[in-house]
Amino acid sequence: MSEHVIDSSQPYHPRKLEKKEYVGAAAYFELDLRSGIILKVEEFPEMRKPSYKIEVDFGPVIGKLWSSAQITNYSREALIGRIVVGALNLGDKTLPTGFISQFLVLGALDPDGTVRLLELPQDVMLGSMVA
Repeated sequence: MSEHVIDSSQPYHPRKLEKKEYVGAAAYFELDLRSGIILKVEEFPEMRKPSYKIEVDFGPVIGKLWSSAQITNYSREALIGRIVVGALNLGDKTLPTGFISQFLVLGALDPDGTVRLLELPQDVMLGSMVA
């Protein structure tokens, strides 16, 4: 009998990601995905994994929201003014530090789990729906 070995060196490699079950278009369209601009980036050393606190302006209807994001592969300076995609209606998440994360910033995962933020044109209107 061989020993079960878990390869965690590249857990998000596309070859290791199984296809998810069909949920239908209605489930996707329930998500509130919008464009926003990063206004502030703060260090968040209290977190177990390297993270930032980010404030993003999602335009006139939504306004400014905060999130914790494991995107320290980007410098703080490179993030300020960047247009990002946020999932806004997943519910607030209170982190062990008491910080409330209000949205999820979206990106693609490298095989090792490093987040590469989705990119939108700089002239997209803040708060635009992402479809």
